[in-house]
Amino acid sequence: MKNRFIISVAVMSIMPMVVFGQIKIGYIDSNRIMASYEKVRDAQAKLEKETLRLQAEYNTYVGRLDSLQREFERQRLLLSPEKIREKEVELQSLYQTTQQFQQVKFGPEGELYRYQGQLMAPILDIIDAAVKAVGAELGYDFIMDSAAGALVYALPAYDLTEEIIQRLRQD
Repeated sequence: MKNRFIISVAVMSIMPMVVFGQIKIGYIDSNRIMASYEKVRDAQAKLEKETLRLQAEYNTYVGRLDSLQREFERQRLLLSPEKIREKEVELQSLYQTTQQFQQVKFGPEGELYRYQGQLMAPILDIIDAAVKAVGAELGYDFIMDSAAGALVYALPAYDLTEEIIQRLRQD
């Protein structure tokens, strides 16, 4: 509720300037920019390659766990209670190792997530610089991103996406 009030006040304070033509607003489609920028596609290819490598490694853990589980189930009736406990401990340890691997590599703060950040941070900086340069050159006060969902309607004449893509291709 408080956020709505703040947004309403901000919009109402900007509206007179927009009505009298004092503010120039443009928009971009960041999804389209990302899809057409070669450096983003290169980064995505590198990330996909690393994902496949880590997935293969994870599948090896899962395969070992599955194999050990099947072997244990096949031999369970023949094993002594002590050997059963040993096999159960071994299975539990491998299960925990597999889970830990998955969390460390694929988790929200995992290796893959950090690698994506390393790949994308410099690219996002370049895109941000291009947006700022186009905005300054063309005299825009605000540039909104239609992909972020903040834009409900805009005339195509105010779409700066193509200018950003051209700027990125020049660099």
